Amino acid sequence: MILRSILTPVDFSEHSRQALRWAAALATRFHSRLTVICVVDPLLVDAARIRLGLDLAQAETPALREFVAATWSGSAGAPMPTVLKTLIGEPADSILKAASRDNADLIVMGTQGLGGFRKWVLGSTTERLLRRTHVPVFAVPPAGESDGRPQPGGLEITQILAATDFSEPSVTAVKVAASLTTQLSASLTLAHAVEPLTVPPDWQGLLEESNEKRLGAARTNLKAVAAESCQGCDHIVMLGRPAEVISSIARDQRMQLIVMGLASDRGMFAPRPGSIAYRVLCSTTVPVLVVPTSDN
Repeated sequence: MILRSILTPVDFSEHSRQALRWAAALATRFHSRLTVICVVDPLLVDAARIRLGLDLAQAETPALREFVAATWSGSAGAPMPTVLKTLIGEPADSILKAASRDNADLIVMGTQGLGGFRKWVLGSTTERLLRRTHVPVFAVPPAGESDGRPQPGGLEITQILAATDFSEPSVTAVKVAASLTTQLSASLTLAHAVEPLTVPPDWQGLLEESNEKRLGAARTNLKAVAAESCQGCDHIVMLGRPAEVISSIARDQRMQLIVMGLASDRGMFAPRPGSIAYRVLCSTTVPVLVVPTSDN
């Protein structure tokens, strides 16, 4: 995975500060250019200009500089080079436009903003961004919940989990995870969940044999994916709801990063509320790297 340029949006919350630390650690590790942006609502800009005679975008620039400087304080310092920008517009649209202008290879953002629990995941910003992004998104959970987090002056990711449903997007994500594993000298585990079947009560006796066959087929498929993308990596197949399986494996195996594919308009990782990706983002305490397909 090549990371020449990383973009991270901040909203001055402590959670976005944690995402900024991740972005800085990644930029330092991969020798990337880091761009930090904040997005100001147009209506707020108009109100400030009319009522206070204040150019809020310009006024926000010192605030952004102070926020970033305070984030670097006590750590190994800012990655070089770092660019700070204040933008006016709708958040998701502004983030994506900035990523396009800067040729960003990765967007690092928090899953919770100032608006409450996991708002960026459940709310419109992340939904709109994931529906349209061509750039991988590194989603960071709230501080204090993740076992894997960057340390000052370095990046500590030694256990990576790649979830696959054998679709093209998820296989692409496995290859990205395998590349990261090599670059970070980490270990990789592949996971697949076999969705439980819902059958009438009279058919319950048939489920055990059916489940064993489905689990066996999934293990064969997962071994084939491993042989193609990451020979020697571990692989786990479990019966259960995919989001629950992925989150439980990440928790029980003490994973420090989950990598998932993102389909454009189909598949279990499609960017829509209620999809597997959304459920994992809402439930896990581990950072999630979401990899879009080229046709997103």
